[in-house]
Amino acid sequence: MDTTVPRVAERRVHVVPLGHEHDRVVEPLRSHGADVAYLLADSPDREADRGSVDFEAAAAGPDGCRVDVDRLTDYQRDAWAEAAEFAEVRALPVELADVYDVLGVTTTVAARHDAGEPDGDRLFANVSTGPRVAAVGVAIACMVVGARPYSVEPEVQRHDVAETPLTAGVAATVDLPLYPMDAPTADQVAVLGRLRDRTDRNLTTDKWNLIEWARERDLAFLREAGESRTAKYRALETHVLSPLRDRGYVELEDVGRSDTVHLTETGRRVFFAFKHKLETN
Repeated sequence: MDTTVPRVAERRVHVVPLGHEHDRVVEPLRSHGADVAYLLADSPDREADRGSVDFEAAAAGPDGCRVDVDRLTDYQRDAWAEAAEFAEVRALPVELADVYDVLGVTTTVAARHDAGEPDGDRLFANVSTGPRVAAVGVAIACMVVGARPYSVEPEVQRHDVAETPLTAGVAATVDLPLYPMDAPTADQVAVLGRLRDRTDRNLTTDKWNLIEWARERDLAFLREAGESRTAKYRALETHVLSPLRDRGYVELEDVGRSDTVHLTETGRRVFFAFKHKLETN
């Protein structure tokens, strides 16, 4: 989880499905200094539109919110009360088995707090505390709005899953949404691979090294660049380095008259996730 110090006016906002959990709901909120916690309480019969949120009612507490408190278990109510000791807790009715409802509510909360904006709050989301469909909805919402999802591993299991299945029977099969991720291009993956190889050999890499290497391999971004050195630098920056830098996959360091390109740990993981693009070209 992102533990950097927030700005003075910035708040840490968490979205947490209120599933059949207690510690995995409360302890991350406490340990990571949550200022506001939105608890998504299951409401399978709710009549409101998918993704709709009544923020005024949510802020009214257990007596005024739209969550049916009587449907909650004792430990869910205890989790709510404990979190309210150190954070502003706002409970929202959500159909946790409806991925689109979870997705819509989470993105609506993000918009309310201007998450991802320069002056907005910092948004986190717990993908561990609700049913799997809710986890998918929360995770997709985080990708859409640029929030930080996190997973919480339990210290103790209630029974030995090596001996007994976690669940039994099948109630329904749910189709999940397909969200088109902005995957790196083949050229970008190739450059990530070049950086990984040189980093593993403790070699530094500057822009011209990448250009010369890409020219030898006839990478697409150089084919229309022309022969001038300036045009090649511009093509490398526009089609490769700028997109990779914006996503946090590479970093640039000024060294003398040249820029050294560094592969980040995220960039390394992305390379392995998409290196199949090189094997099919």
